[in-house]
Amino acid sequence: MTFQYHPEAAKELTSSIEYYEDKSEGLGAEFLDEIEEAIAQALAHPQSGFLLTKQDRRILLDRFPYEIIYDVSESVITINAVKHLKRKPGYWKSRK
Repeated sequence: MTFQYHPEAAKELTSSIEYYEDKSEGLGAEFLDEIEEAIAQALAHPQSGFLLTKQDRRILLDRFPYEIIYDVSESVITINAVKHLKRKPGYWKSRK
């Protein structure tokens, strides 16, 4: 199984990494590490994320107030959002 980012999710990821890196050198890399751990969990156990909709699942990050929202097809996980927990729920639903 492989994964891909929706283009808007990729922008969210980049923006969030830059934000944390501006706060403290190295913090952006730590954020990315945690994102990669969540994606590895999704790849290893695609159905492990909390079911949000009929197709979409989420995995909460441990250290940062973010979640990844993804859907699973036969061989690809698509990351639809790298969402801050205070952001409006469901804003990412049109990314299909």
